[in-house]
Amino acid sequence: MEQLFPKSFIEILAGFLSLVALLLAIVSLFSKDRSYVIRVFVLMIIVAISLFSNHWATYFAALFIIASTITELEFLEKIAAIIRGSKYYFDYKIAEAGSAQVPADEKPPERRPMEYKILNTLWTKQVNKFPDFSKVFTFRINANTPEYLEYREASNRLIGEGLISETESGQVYITQKGFEYCKQHYEEFPPDQWWPNETINQEHLTMVLQEA
Repeated sequence: MEQLFPKSFIEILAGFLSLVALLLAIVSLFSKDRSYVIRVFVLMIIVAISLFSNHWATYFAALFIIASTITELEFLEKIAAIIRGSKYYFDYKIAEAGSAQVPADEKPPERRPMEYKILNTLWTKQVNKFPDFSKVFTFRINANTPEYLEYREASNRLIGEGLISETESGQVYITQKGFEYCKQHYEEFPPDQWWPNETINQEHLTMVLQEA
């Protein structure tokens, strides 16, 4: 029976939050603002579980889970960029705001494998689907994939150069400048890309190059 009683203030607080979460779950069944009530319910459950666990790793995980629900994604990207020491993310933000311009005679930056992968994917799909550039092919990768941070760094760098751009939903696409760049440099691209089974349409490629 002694195990039923809380042994510390942390357990008392965790139990109280669990009761609050249970109450919110009941309220969500009848509330018009159900989505907000459910969100608070989930936050209460996460905090209660982390308190019951009483372990630093659980606290750390709970902090980021809660932050991802109440904070803008851009803020979390900035934190990740600071932790990784990535200057490319902030270079992109400066360029996006129009505060920096790359001189025309500046030597092109050295490409990284992820940059080539993004360019090769966009180039191949753009040529295959919209060779006349009447529309643009877009894609993005999930934030929970292992290469997501590397993908974000590379895409931010390419956006800063004006070779690709990004939609409001986070989809990247090749710009007219990037399309012209790929016409000149596509033969230098390594074969790595997303959806590698789809090779470039040679007929479309010939048509695109003739328009150069």
